[in-house]
Amino acid sequence: MNILIRIPNWLGDAVMATFAVEILYQTYPEAHFYLVGSEVSCELFSHYPNTTLLIDNSKKQRFRIFYLYTLAKKIPPCDIALTFQNNFLSALFLFFNGAKERIGYNKEMRSFLLTKAPKKQANLHEVLHFSSLIKTLIPNTNLSPKLYLRKPPLDITLPKHWQNQKIAGINAGAAFGSAKRWKEEYFAEVIAFLLDKNFKIILFGVTSENAINEKILSFLPPNPKNILNLSGQTTIQSLMAYIQKLHLLITNDSGPMHIAAAFEIPTLAIFGPTNEQESAPFNAKNAHIISLKTLHQALYCQPCKKRICPLPKVSKGFHACMIDLKPTFIIKKLQSLISNI
Repeated sequence: MNILIRIPNWLGDAVMATFAVEILYQTYPEAHFYLVGSEVSCELFSHYPNTTLLIDNSKKQRFRIFYLYTLAKKIPPCDIALTFQNNFLSALFLFFNGAKERIGYNKEMRSFLLTKAPKKQANLHEVLHFSSLIKTLIPNTNLSPKLYLRKPPLDITLPKHWQNQKIAGINAGAAFGSAKRWKEEYFAEVIAFLLDKNFKIILFGVTSENAINEKILSFLPPNPKNILNLSGQTTIQSLMAYIQKLHLLITNDSGPMHIAAAFEIPTLAIFGPTNEQESAPFNAKNAHIISLKTLHQALYCQPCKKRICPLPKVSKGFHACMIDLKPTFIIKKLQSLISNI
């Protein structure tokens, strides 16, 4: 049996799809899976058994539809094919493969390409959006609704003097856009507080976020023994391994936030333009969201869900959902969290 899954491109969305993916893997343990997505989302599943990964670079191609046709034909015609994307081309990709069952949401006038095309429900967490698609094929499952990211077979080594020490991770980036990013000087203030509480600090980020972490460090005294800057130095697999070493993660709404939720790492997530109902850390008892909304100071424009704050930069309200969320609020929440670590 062959199963094709067009996984989401964004890292966080790919993690949120793991409940749905796990239902398929456990329902069809003898099947071979073909996962298609971005390089980042594919790497998330690179240690999964019976799995072939194919990276979709069609956005970079001059003849995108022909590229997708060629890519689809590299995969044997599948018994089941699903797309977790809502665009027309992802459904066309399943059609090109010739899969018997083709499942995706009824979006962008693409239902004629699919054999099952339910309507997407409003006001539902993304994890449940993904798993609802699976329920059109598998109505019942014994799996509890949570994130099922499998631990990578990879061990990483921390500095010797970090042994038996409390470790906090800081993820100050957000690939989706600047609107989700808390200010660097605010992160620096929180790091100073954690260092004073004898925490070791790991800074996470992709290569393009080097400048963010460098700016954070510029607000702090040099502290090479207690701060490890991993900007641009991790793969997705090693990122997962490092996150498993943490006692605490402080993060914007991002892929690493969802990885921490999957591994049940205590997390403090800083939200501004995000709709918490749709993409909060899913069923994560150790995760806490802090935003102006949770502080009962919500702005009229929240959640806008925009990549960049749509308000004029000269206006008083520009990016206020993050700027008005001061470090004192986060530190106050941390004081109660770290007492349990």
